[in-house]
Amino acid sequence: MKYLIFSACLIAAFFWLQNKDESDTPATAITSARVNASAASESKKHWLARFYPEAGNQAAHAADPPAAESMAEARINGESRTPPIIRQAQNIAATPAELADHAAYQQYEARQNMQELAAFSKAVPAQIAQLQEDIRKGKALGIAPELIAQQERKVAELQAMRQQLLTAHPEINTGQ
Repeated sequence: MKYLIFSACLIAAFFWLQNKDESDTPATAITSARVNASAASESKKHWLARFYPEAGNQAAHAADPPAAESMAEARINGESRTPPIIRQAQNIAATPAELADHAAYQQYEARQNMQELAAFSKAVPAQIAQLQEDIRKGKALGIAPELIAQQERKVAELQAMRQQLLTAHPEINTGQ
């Protein structure tokens, strides 16, 4: 077993030395790394400029704190960009009588399902308003038309889903 490991290390060292390029000095490696990094940043700029024209302005990012400081601040004080946690009303658990009777449990499940559908129907108008605001901002900023069209399709699909839901279950209409 010792000889097998030793011979494997010897073969690996042989191939490593055989493929080592003598012309690749540290100065050459640093220069080639800089060239590769600048080429990568150019392709990144091109992609960003295609979807976000204002992304070419890197001066706005100069004021950002270093990542380590930002992470330490977020760990201590919380991240300011995270959405607030909104606690939902607790679902009412099935009673022991509902758990014992199959028909009663089916009624319990039907009530829970209707509550979920009503919550969706109630949340759709706010989501549509947010998406339409995003579309308006995107058009003002010059976001790519295909991304704007994608958001407009989302709005249309949400409206269609809500209308289909209200048609199938008129009892959940919240008046919005």
